[in-house]
Amino acid sequence: MLPHLRRAFFVLFVTTGLTLLTLKRTDAPSVACSEVNLGPDAYRILVIGESWASDGKIFPELPKAVSARLGGRGVVACSVGFNGRNSRLLYSELRENYPRYKLYNLFQGETPHKVVIMNGVNDEIQHIGAFAYVQYTKKLVDYFSDVEDVEVISIPRVNERWFKPPNLFSRMKRNVLRCVYDGCNLQVNDVYRVALWRDYPDMNVMEFDNFIDKFDGHEEYYEFDGVHLTDEWLHRYGRFIGSAMSLSDKVASRKKSAS
Repeated sequence: MLPHLRRAFFVLFVTTGLTLLTLKRTDAPSVACSEVNLGPDAYRILVIGESWASDGKIFPELPKAVSARLGGRGVVACSVGFNGRNSRLLYSELRENYPRYKLYNLFQGETPHKVVIMNGVNDEIQHIGAFAYVQYTKKLVDYFSDVEDVEVISIPRVNERWFKPPNLFSRMKRNVLRCVYDGCNLQVNDVYRVALWRDYPDMNVMEFDNFIDKFDGHEEYYEFDGVHLTDEWLHRYGRFIGSAMSLSDKVASRKKSAS
């Protein structure tokens, strides 16, 4: 009798895990734009990501920092944030509902000069597994293959160990996936990061640790949930991204010749 119960429990466990994995959110993304020194040849930046990219809280600091680096050149930056989405769901929504031409309409149909991808926080706290994080991060980069400069920000430091899901359903989902994909470990940020660096060492990655190197000791930078930055630190984050993001050789050459 016991082996039959174990088999039934295993089937239920796997079925539940697969069902939870395929569920999708349906709320629309948050879209915000910010312009600095706008002119006829503005540098266009598109930020795509999860909740950290929502509500325009990284603006206007991000475009201001880039404009300063470009000698006062006009900059227009737009963010599209999909709350609660891991990289798989983010990629799926882009493919199904937000083709590139829709996103580029934020720039009057012009292709952005730069795309910044802010993903990974939901991957780690939802425990989708390092393989899925790496696979769909690469797909997100490839989705913008027509853009000259695409950069991924390494997974931010958040409170993985003591994160509390908002409801019972989320808690069940997290615990199932944590054991299916992450060996029941709570803290996987470095595991996911190493997997990305190992599989795609040439990917253009901005190091988040140059902004905040760990959660412990910096709790006041975060909201009570330990996952989202306060508004003040999101604005600082925007300034950091604008100062740290790569600029293509073509842009750098244009700045040099203009000066």
